[in-house]
Amino acid sequence: MPNYLVLATSGRAIAQGITSLGCTVAVVDGFGDCDTHAAATEALKIERSYFGLDHDSVLRSVQDLQTRMSFDGVLFDAAIESDPQLLDAINIFPILGNSRHVIETVKNAEIFFSTLDQYSIPYPETKLHLSPQEYSSDMWLVKHAQGTGGVGVTATNTDVDITKNVYFQKKLNGKSFSITLLANGDDLFALGFNTLWSESLGQSVPYAYAGAINQVKLADNILETALSYAKVLVKEFKLVGLNSIDFIYAEHSMYVLEINPRIPATYELYETKHGELMERHIQACVHQQLPEVISKPLLRAHAVVYAPKDITIPADVSWPLWTADRPQALELIKKLDPLCSIFAGGKNYSQVNDSIKTRKRTILSKF
Repeated sequence: MPNYLVLATSGRAIAQGITSLGCTVAVVDGFGDCDTHAAATEALKIERSYFGLDHDSVLRSVQDLQTRMSFDGVLFDAAIESDPQLLDAINIFPILGNSRHVIETVKNAEIFFSTLDQYSIPYPETKLHLSPQEYSSDMWLVKHAQGTGGVGVTATNTDVDITKNVYFQKKLNGKSFSITLLANGDDLFALGFNTLWSESLGQSVPYAYAGAINQVKLADNILETALSYAKVLVKEFKLVGLNSIDFIYAEHSMYVLEINPRIPATYELYETKHGELMERHIQACVHQQLPEVISKPLLRAHAVVYAPKDITIPADVSWPLWTADRPQALELIKKLDPLCSIFAGGKNYSQVNDSIKTRKRTILSKF
């Protein structure tokens, strides 16, 4: 069976999908949690950069792994968005996902927003430069184009680095949602729409990714329009495999925010225990095959639990079955770092949402 390399901020979900197919997998990631170690043949925890993984640490770790095994392909999550050059540097093929060129093009603000203009796709008012008066107001956000998970999105009147690949976007208050999709470079198969949740981790990260539920309470015509925009962007940027596109519905209008050109966090809301979706991802990347139909997914949600303070994980802590990404015993989790993930399902949005909130309180009460 094939052996794959995964480069990830957290490699657990991808590793579980691959091993469900009977394949072997080695993971290089930034968290090294218990679940990733359990799912992978080998798992190496490495240093993290602000947005992803430390470049040199990745190269050293991959070289170390290659002394013991060969790889039949490489997969990745958000860890690559801040440093797509890693895909060339590790020199492992095929790349089971978007190429370095595609990622860099999507994450180039000038190219991305001019493409939206070309197709008359709406987005919040966006500028590459602000006047001093605009910058000192609270109407604009600074967005690092290569940031992920809400990291790199801040208010303009905070002390942030605006020297590289940033743009400014008018702040909108509305419903954030995304589409999770499979693409073959020309067309897409929509897995579903997700309501996105965010959480403030302080002034420097006011919109951290807090989780999602695979249901959106918006009119069908709004979601159909979002799907039509997604089809245009897939074809224009030649996206392949699993991707997601973020939107916001505000002031009675719907706007595109960004493309996530890699396996998104919402992937696991649609994956089965048999690794069906990971197999579909590989088929879309290698053979440009898209499914004609996939059974309707169950209503699911996941959420990230962030540490409210520095926490040393007790050796005897009991983790409920609905948790994942569990840290190692005696590991120090720093304040505002991810502590674990939690999951819930149910009959309707309110039930699932309430369950997520209750389970989050249950976890935090342990520490």
